[in-house]
Amino acid sequence: MTIKIASRSSKLALAQVDEFVKQFAISDYEIVKIKTEGDKKSAKGETLFDKAHFVSDIQKYILNGEADIAVHSAKDTPAKELDSLLRYFLPSKTKEDVLIFREETNFNEEMILGTSSLRRQLQAKHHLNAKNIVNLSGNVDTRLEKLHRGEYDCIILAKAGLERLGLLDELSYQEMTWSTSSGQGFLGIEILNDLSDEIDHSLVHSLNVQQSHLGRWVSIEREILDELDASCNSAISIKTEIHPEFEMGSSTKELIHSGVIYGKEKYISFLGATVKETVNDIKKQDGIQLLNEHN
Repeated sequence: MTIKIASRSSKLALAQVDEFVKQFAISDYEIVKIKTEGDKKSAKGETLFDKAHFVSDIQKYILNGEADIAVHSAKDTPAKELDSLLRYFLPSKTKEDVLIFREETNFNEEMILGTSSLRRQLQAKHHLNAKNIVNLSGNVDTRLEKLHRGEYDCIILAKAGLERLGLLDELSYQEMTWSTSSGQGFLGIEILNDLSDEIDHSLVHSLNVQQSHLGRWVSIEREILDELDASCNSAISIKTEIHPEFEMGSSTKELIHSGVIYGKEKYISFLGATVKETVNDIKKQDGIQLLNEHN
């Protein structure tokens, strides 16, 4: 059976498909390239739109039976899942942001810094004291071209995407220590629930295995975001880790969800061992009001 894989048509999206088929040793496949509404908006220079527009058009191909599997950037997938689709999150080696420089290798607050992400804009403001933050649109190649043309002194991109494109070693960059979006660097794989038995059974089994605990942690983070009515555009970073006091070898793992919500003039850090505990900590600190400052 030739597996039809739906994907955006950008270089990064196709690199993600290549990573997926190699990881699961898929040799008989066809890529269905889709120009999504998000791609069209980005090509027009728009930055303030729901990143789910990169996903919803691809999901339609799965739902209509025009493709068997969708490969997304996990961070673009909506927090709320569709009941008719099975979703898997596959981790990458890194989920950090990097600050890429045109000439200088040390940041100063007067540099023109480019990023379209509200989270990154506010992290640059609060943590780097950046004074000149400018919207930056386009795919990875376009953004790097704008940097090298001198439109920006530095830009922020995801390290995982640059690694997938083989570009990281060519760049002068600084790795950021702040936490990032839920699922950044991960692949989001979706298949139609009703078709899971028709697709190679070993592939479905491998997806369940390869997703690992890290992928399931992303699913829990999405529950937190859903409870907050947050989207991939919201100024919130989140990460999940095993509690540092957890003893290796124990049959249970206590997870800690932590992150930061950024407002225009301040930010709050949150922490919790469960979805309910994490959301309650955010509410106690008026974190939802901070999220809503940008609406």
